[in-house]
Amino acid sequence: MGHMSVLVTGEAVALRVQPAHYAARALSALIDYIAYLIVYIALFASAAWTLGALGAQFDLLMNSALILLTVFTTVAIPCAVEAFSHGRSLGKLALGLRVVRDDGGAIGFRHALIRALLWQFEVLATGGGVAALAGLLSPRCKRLGDMLAGTLAVSERARAPRPEQIVLAPHLHAWIPQADVSPIPAGLHYRIVQFLTTASQRTPDSRRERAIELAEELNPYVAPAPPPGTTPEMFLSAVIARSRWEYGERQRRTEAVAGRFRERVGTLPHGLHLS
Repeated sequence: MGHMSVLVTGEAVALRVQPAHYAARALSALIDYIAYLIVYIALFASAAWTLGALGAQFDLLMNSALILLTVFTTVAIPCAVEAFSHGRSLGKLALGLRVVRDDGGAIGFRHALIRALLWQFEVLATGGGVAALAGLLSPRCKRLGDMLAGTLAVSERARAPRPEQIVLAPHLHAWIPQADVSPIPAGLHYRIVQFLTTASQRTPDSRRERAIELAEELNPYVAPAPPPGTTPEMFLSAVIARSRWEYGERQRRTEAVAGRFRERVGTLPHGLHLS
């Protein structure tokens, strides 16, 4: 489950992804279960205290609150977490995983809702048995929620493909040195590089929509905004070009320091050893 896999989208674009390992998915589910259980207990205790203070019809109100809290913590919260975090929960964040669409794009509310609804049956009701069996039988370790939602859990710690060529718009040459780029999460960097590598294979509409989606996700890490006339894809290319330039600079500095160290060692008197 941990090897690279080729995912072919509906536009016949081949994306190299690393499906999440079976053990990583199991541990991620366990972390999420514990986190949601803690939330459930905290909310239940708060509701019991509040309804107990009211006094009247405690049993009836408590039964209603129990149903509402169960739905809230097992469906609403997991759905909201994955939808707003673009496929990451606490467990996935800890294990470096993310849920994406089968075409490699970020999941939406519909995908998160289907996964959350099936999570109750696959993980909670059966103790994870159904999810475990589905993952073992699936080539990409998909559970039933993934199959119905059209999603896939991938590892964000895989090495990103190297773009063959990055075309930098002329008007961005002056902006790049001035831009302040915060460290980009490895998963986001991977998806941007993957997009730039396969952009020419996409349809114009898909290419534009995916570039906008990634640019909006990247925007909080970059300041100031690029100059007017910069398309989302130009923005992505410029930031990746800058990160590659910075990486090259760090390598050159490291090599220079190592070279000076070797020169000093070479000037030590014969027979003197470093301990």
